[in-house]
Amino acid sequence: MGIKINEIPTEGLTLELARNVDLFDQGRSATTFTAALSIRPVGGGVFHFTGSLQATAEIECSRCLTRFPQVVVAEINFNLAPAKVINEEAEHELERAELDTEFYQGEEIDPDAIIKEQILLALPMVPLHSPDCKGLCPVCGTDRNLAECGCETEGWGKAGAFSVLRDIFRK
Repeated sequence: MGIKINEIPTEGLTLELARNVDLFDQGRSATTFTAALSIRPVGGGVFHFTGSLQATAEIECSRCLTRFPQVVVAEINFNLAPAKVINEEAEHELERAELDTEFYQGEEIDPDAIIKEQILLALPMVPLHSPDCKGLCPVCGTDRNLAECGCETEGWGKAGAFSVLRDIFRK
């Protein structure tokens, strides 16, 4: 569902969204979200977005690869401006206000794409299904939360699989 830029009234637009989306566009990450979004024209094709969202994303633990639901609650507050041709040769230092600016092309804004981006930004960098997750064995790949494998991992990070490469580069 796209919103045509020229159909946004001068007093703004309020949207209530509830959807299921594929967060990573891989056909396996079901994400449910609800969002309250306010879009207000600022001038010059720039729009100010404010609102809040709640989502439940199905993601993988970064240590053991177990899939688990991650709840995300985020506030939305940024400007959306038309993309301009950027002079690649001229250097430009970003101002503080420019850090909260997104860009769009064309005559439509896709609120689902904006919400997906905001969910991705709100997800933890290192998602863990449990703070005490033991992860996978670096030797045999066994999930150490489910069973002990008995592999010797003492000093594995030092000798490890890439120790041969380390020795080559030392010569």
